[in-house]
Amino acid sequence: MDVFNNVVSIDASLNERESFSKIEQFHREAIYDYEQKLSRDPKSIGTLCDWIASYHELALIYTQKGAAQMAQKCLLIPHQSMLYMAKNNQGDVHRGEIAKRAMAITLPPLLAFAEDHPPCDKCLKELKSQLAMIQMHKKTDH
Repeated sequence: MDVFNNVVSIDASLNERESFSKIEQFHREAIYDYEQKLSRDPKSIGTLCDWIASYHELALIYTQKGAAQMAQKCLLIPHQSMLYMAKNNQGDVHRGEIAKRAMAITLPPLLAFAEDHPPCDKCLKELKSQLAMIQMHKKTDH
């Protein structure tokens, strides 16, 4: 009976890895597709939100697999992209506004991740200052 239980757990583990792999591949392909769409229409809010969501889903997958560095990377990519877009909007105020609003979506998961996987003090301070900026932006937006 113990041998059978071990075989079942190995099979379950193998199925879980295959499932993670398929889901990971799905999100990687989706991210690629969204990036192609965003290169043609960088102000597409729906596509931008889908792109961010796919990265966040990948972060969850990596967190469940115990790959904290990969999870953090998946949270940082969209956040840093929006931060860059907000700071370097090339005179396009609408583009900067989209980026600032998107940061309200990208920052909370990063802060939640930081609770379980604390970054250095400097990085945490920067994230908190970005949160203050987003909150200030929300107040002036209304």
